[in-house]
Amino acid sequence: MPQADRVEVNRIPHNEWRTLGRLALESAATGLFVSLVLALAVFIVSFEAKAAGAGDPGQGTLLLRDDAGARTAAPLLLTDVHMEVSGLVARVQVRQRFVNPTSQWREGVYVFPLPEKAAVDHLTMHIGERVIEGQIKERAEARRTYENAKAEGRKTTLVEQERPNMFTTSVANIGPNEEIVVALEYEEMLRYDEGSFRLRFPLAITPRYVPGLPAESASGGTGWSPATQQVLDADRVTPPYVNAREGLVNPVTIVVDLNAGFPLAKLASSYHAMNIVEHPGDRYRLTLDGGPVPAARDFELVWTPDIGAAPGAALFTETKGDKTYALLMALPPTTPDTTAARAPREITYIIDTSGSMEGVSITQAREALLMALDRLQPGDRFNVIEFNSTSTPLFSAPMPLDPATLSRAKQFVGALRARGGTEMLPALKIALAGDRESPLVRQVVFLTDGAVGNEDEILRLVHDKLGDRRLFTIGIGPSPNTFFLTKAAQFGRGTFTFIGDVREVKEKMSALFRKLESPALTDIVIDWPGGADAWPRLVPDLYAGEPLVVTAQFPAGTMQGNVAISGKRTGAQWQKLLPITVGAPEPGVAVLWARAKIDALMDAGRQGAPEPDIRNAVLDVALTHHLVSKYTSLIAVDVTPTKPAGADSVKSALPGNVPEGLTGFDQLPRTATPAALLIVIGFLLLLAAAAMALARRYAPLRGI
Repeated sequence: MPQADRVEVNRIPHNEWRTLGRLALESAATGLFVSLVLALAVFIVSFEAKAAGAGDPGQGTLLLRDDAGARTAAPLLLTDVHMEVSGLVARVQVRQRFVNPTSQWREGVYVFPLPEKAAVDHLTMHIGERVIEGQIKERAEARRTYENAKAEGRKTTLVEQERPNMFTTSVANIGPNEEIVVALEYEEMLRYDEGSFRLRFPLAITPRYVPGLPAESASGGTGWSPATQQVLDADRVTPPYVNAREGLVNPVTIVVDLNAGFPLAKLASSYHAMNIVEHPGDRYRLTLDGGPVPAARDFELVWTPDIGAAPGAALFTETKGDKTYALLMALPPTTPDTTAARAPREITYIIDTSGSMEGVSITQAREALLMALDRLQPGDRFNVIEFNSTSTPLFSAPMPLDPATLSRAKQFVGALRARGGTEMLPALKIALAGDRESPLVRQVVFLTDGAVGNEDEILRLVHDKLGDRRLFTIGIGPSPNTFFLTKAAQFGRGTFTFIGDVREVKEKMSALFRKLESPALTDIVIDWPGGADAWPRLVPDLYAGEPLVVTAQFPAGTMQGNVAISGKRTGAQWQKLLPITVGAPEPGVAVLWARAKIDALMDAGRQGAPEPDIRNAVLDVALTHHLVSKYTSLIAVDVTPTKPAGADSVKSALPGNVPEGLTGFDQLPRTATPAALLIVIGFLLLLAAAAMALARRYAPLRGI
């Protein structure tokens, strides 16, 4: 080879390295561009069902869209909540005022929360001075009545249950510049625990994560998520919302008239400032301090009896027609057994780090879990499972407590961050795997906001796989899904704890530790006099400070004698006899009995009972007692058509608020999306782009 040629060949690598650098940058830029496009696709998938109501409203407004897609603001003047509390029962009226400031006829659809035990039994529609009473009907029939009235131009209101704690109000034919008031009423049993009564009213819905592939059909809802194969009604349980930075909507007033019936040592609102006026006879009126508040976090009222006034047992009765109804509350012994050493435990902590936990919720969850880890004792075994779009256990199986495992767990918990979806089922499968029985006391502590749409699927898993474990749920955040969390604790023979503020972590977790470490009252049996139809029939385990609450129905005139309550506590038999010949009269006990029976019937369905049998049994109770249920709805219809023939009506989903303090919903998937797959594909395409560019460039060199 000539010298000149040899010199030229030797110079090729120097030039090529310079060119190679340029090509590498070009390839990287190309690959990065592709990756960014795919990343954008991820957010498009996440946002493709974004709520139609998101915009720039001020407080007290809701957004309506016209046929061209333009937004017009319409104020929801106010939601007025009035609670009357007496004994163990609260009677609540919720007035929702809808207004249409546009020149078009409107149909408003509003999805809102109520307490998970609410027995909704009354509806009125107010049009000016006229009041139209609602009627209970089978759900499909009520929907047909509503659609027919809407088509005929008559004003009509329909109230449907989506979940026991989530309802939809639909109001048709709201005329231009017209207001319609919808008033709901429900009965609720108070919660008594740790020596205090608690009354909660949910004001916001934490956006649900919806797993599963898209379904072919929808259920006619206005939600941001399409129906999926795992959540067939996803479009009905994912209402639109407005982010806090864009304004707040749906102002609420709250008035509570409390007839405590005994002197109080404490009366306080947990999360809202209240004005308290005391009246003679241990009566109080409470109103919001400063006027209406946005519907952005749950309301809770707590009162504690004065020393010596705490109830040991109480019986309330109501007679309706040829039936007498009884509500029994009995408080088992609460003094801890200090003679018995605590048995070693196998305890698994499950912590939700999905996107809905972003903000105050993840902070509360981390602090609560760190407190729980510090409570472990020598001889215990433990594990921590994090879940979001995937599940990540700290250990492959529960490990013995020692300084190394505890230190590793605390580092794991301290590094937890909220991100991704809420694939809850796999985490529970890991926690409930293995033998159904063990010589150890086995407990599972589940920290989550419960923001999922496939509640029944998860409850079936708990029922089928629990074995001898106990499941304790901790509701985290300003507006957790309390229906799912209380029901999961019931199915798991554990208890539910609600932590709504980071300042409550120490107090609420300390109370939970007492339950985890104290023996439960188990194998509870209640013997009523003959002829009683009592619910629930299977009484769950009870823990320190928790009362036994049961309802029963008797043929009129037969409720007499004693009710015997028995159970096991630390292996020893416990029993109590209560006379039931005299009970304080309490309106609403019949409705509470019917609600408890429906709840038990629905549980049987979740545990595998045939759906047609459950449906028929629920219909019988709900129609008799005028109650909204999964299979029944309340419908109110005006007699006279008001919408002109041929006039169009625009259907509008009314948005709610993101719960106070929660962030990140706009950046995270709300349903199961292929985000991870798209990111991987983007990375592979980046590499492929670089490889192809290099191959093209060096093809001539291979021929030299």
